[in-house]
Amino acid sequence: MAAVLTAPIAVAAIVLGIAGVAKLRSPSAAKRALAAAGVSVPEGAVRTLASGELALATLVLLAPGRAASGLLAAIYVLLALVARTLARREAACGCFGAEDAPTTAAHVWLSLALALVAVAGVAAAPHGIAWLLTGPPGVIGPLALGIAGAAYATVLAYTELPAAWSAWRPR
Repeated sequence: MAAVLTAPIAVAAIVLGIAGVAKLRSPSAAKRALAAAGVSVPEGAVRTLASGELALATLVLLAPGRAASGLLAAIYVLLALVARTLARREAACGCFGAEDAPTTAAHVWLSLALALVAVAGVAAAPHGIAWLLTGPPGVIGPLALGIAGAAYATVLAYTELPAAWSAWRPR
């Protein structure tokens, strides 16, 4: 079971890490999103939170275990709750830096799906990235590309799907 969970947990960790890096580079969008959710914090606090996201992502990738998966699940549940609040207030997410797209139900569902993946990691701890490198080269390359592609697609689902979806709605 650990082998099966390794790639999905890695995707969840990479997406969190990308969000952390984006907020470190541009904390103002996340600061505005938190203010819209009713939590006023300085940009330094946003950077601290982003550093925590990046640290957790790194931990899950390098030394995953039940505790790390539990923390990852808790973070994604918290992000889903914040996204739900922001969606109700029609506010921008700020999760990946400077985008201005409004938060939608897709943000909530994506975060909950990633939380469920992490919960599965609590039940059966996944392997870390080092484990992936022990496989045969014909497996490592495609698997690494698949993980990277899935993480990229997930980020696109967070950032581009809401605009694409609204483009098809009748006005």
